Amino acid sequence: MNMGNDQSGSDKSAQEIISQIKSYLTDAEIRFHDIAEDAVELYMQGHNLTMHVVIYVHNGHLIFRVPGFIRNVDLRRPDILQFLMQVMSDILDIRFELGKDGNNLSACCQHILEDASMTRRQFDLAIMVLIHIVDDTYPHLMKLIYKSDPEQTPRDTAPQNDFAGEPANDDGVNIDSDDSADNEEDDEFAPIITDEKARKIN
Repeated sequence: MNMGNDQSGSDKSAQEIISQIKSYLTDAEIRFHDIAEDAVELYMQGHNLTMHVVIYVHNGHLIFRVPGFIRNVDLRRPDILQFLMQVMSDILDIRFELGKDGNNLSACCQHILEDASMTRRQFDLAIMVLIHIVDDTYPHLMKLIYKSDPEQTPRDTAPQNDFAGEPANDDGVNIDSDDSADNEEDDEFAPIITDEKARKIN
């Protein structure tokens, strides 16, 4: 019976916390939907994507979560994992969660409740960190996910090396010879080439 009383007490506190969160959302004129007695969902529009946000109570924590904002992509790659670890190291308030299949990515921010309630300032900070970090990291994650294959990288870098005037042993030698012939005929292109070299070095 004691266990039942403890459980009912924890459920009541969770409902009170969510009720308080609802009042914060209402004051901020943010629309939300009830998905459980201790959980609400809402949508936030960022600069780069629209985020589905779920706020709920779990084990004495208030969780702010953006579930599956990247899906159906293999994320178990060293460059992607390294980037996520770097973000979590720089910003301790956020955590990225990789799905069991490695094909979806979620983000969350949590606040320890214990016996205290969450203040409006703490609520604003938690949701701001979550929304801004997910929105800011999304473009870079997309670049890492859809970047060129390793087999295509030499083809992409070869024209840059040829344009900079560096020797190349690839099939682009004929292009270099044409460019050099044009440069010999028109001296006006010489300063442009030297400027380009300076940009490459810097």
